[in-house]
Amino acid sequence: MISCKYTFFILKTPSLMKTIIIIGNETVGRDALVDLFLQWQQETTVVTAPETDTAGNIMAEQQIDLMVCDLGTTGDTNLSTLSTLTHIFPYIPCIFLADPEEYQREEVLEKGASIYLKKPVDSGKLLSCARKFLDMGTSGTVKGIPIHSFLQILESEEKTCSLQIDRDNDRGMLYIQDGILIDAETKNLSAEEAAYVILTWEEAIIEIRYFNCRRKKQIHKPLIAVIIEASRLRSELDNLQKKGKAALLHQLPLKHVSTREKHISLDIGAEVKIEFPCIKTPRESTIIGMLKDQFLILSTPPSFSTLEKLISSEHRVIVRYLQEGRLWMFKSRLLNAIDSPSRLLFLEYPAVVHYHELRKTKRTAIFIPCTFHQPNELELYGALTDLSTGGGLCQIKNRPEAELQGIEIGSPAQLRCLLPGTREEQKIGCTVCNMKKDSTATMIGVEFVNLQPHIIETISRYLYSVKT
Repeated sequence: MISCKYTFFILKTPSLMKTIIIIGNETVGRDALVDLFLQWQQETTVVTAPETDTAGNIMAEQQIDLMVCDLGTTGDTNLSTLSTLTHIFPYIPCIFLADPEEYQREEVLEKGASIYLKKPVDSGKLLSCARKFLDMGTSGTVKGIPIHSFLQILESEEKTCSLQIDRDNDRGMLYIQDGILIDAETKNLSAEEAAYVILTWEEAIIEIRYFNCRRKKQIHKPLIAVIIEASRLRSELDNLQKKGKAALLHQLPLKHVSTREKHISLDIGAEVKIEFPCIKTPRESTIIGMLKDQFLILSTPPSFSTLEKLISSEHRVIVRYLQEGRLWMFKSRLLNAIDSPSRLLFLEYPAVVHYHELRKTKRTAIFIPCTFHQPNELELYGALTDLSTGGGLCQIKNRPEAELQGIEIGSPAQLRCLLPGTREEQKIGCTVCNMKKDSTATMIGVEFVNLQPHIIETISRYLYSVKT
């Protein structure tokens, strides 16, 4: 827990419904545990999984506060899968139930279990442990303080915990062991790169969560060095967005994308800046909604009287925003503005968007046999020939044209391949970004979607090991 001298900005998490996942490959034992927790006089929801693979999918898709594992007697296999789960979800406490003749306590705890209870388990002791770990799972929510300041507090008090950082539609995780920031992750980044991005977020909500210390040290710089670098990057991005610093952008190549090939991927709630021809200072705004190929809806416009002059005129506004390490921009015509019930702008959907690449994602040429799948069960065999943590390039030998008709820019897909350093085939969700066909092969560029942390770590480790 955090020292009481900081309680003015730490809010105890209210008694909200908690979710427990019961993982067990023996039906009778799993059902008995479900009945026990359903009869418990606590506000809990119980979900079940017959195996760890299913559990991993559930835990990735919804908020889980505690896992209870009763994995039977197939020792080595179960310990291996337990280790995988506790590494991917180090912020979820784990109660491991087992026969002492099958599992050694030290080995189970080494694989990431929070506690080892011998079977037959006393129901009172199990519920007592569950209550303790549910309380530890989320020990408080922090608002109104910069992330870097809170990290320095944790460093001075040598705390061990995970921090879940939420801002609008963004989420990141920071892992602190004995006050030291050892690892970080976001949707597509890990280690120091993820920490830099997270530390630039403003008005974020910090949730203090459990940490099982299963993550190895991936951030080797002192905290103050990470904070300084994040601050420098934030200043650079802010400068790039200022109209008066446009000269800096000219040092970066400007690229163009047709929205027919790639729709604008701005999420609801994303922040943008709008430059109006009659107003000196860019105005901050928020994406409220959009209808593809027709219009965008934004909030926080200037005064209504000023906007009336721009509606349907030849003047264009310029919209800028940061996304995926790029500074995007486009020109658009103001279609309408309303003042009630909310102040909203309606902008014409642009035909072309432009962007500057602000960071270079480390990538490398590679050759990994893979299969390419789409929701219509189309399966194509090929090879992954280019790889980064953000995406890759899949090469497929040309086949009858009918087999490729279902592949469209922006469509969802899945790659299956054996990544370097792994023993099992990985299923990687992705979106088709581009296609290029020659006489012998079709090259499909994909952007990875909801990449799991252990896959990011595997790719990052490989990229780091390859000298390019």
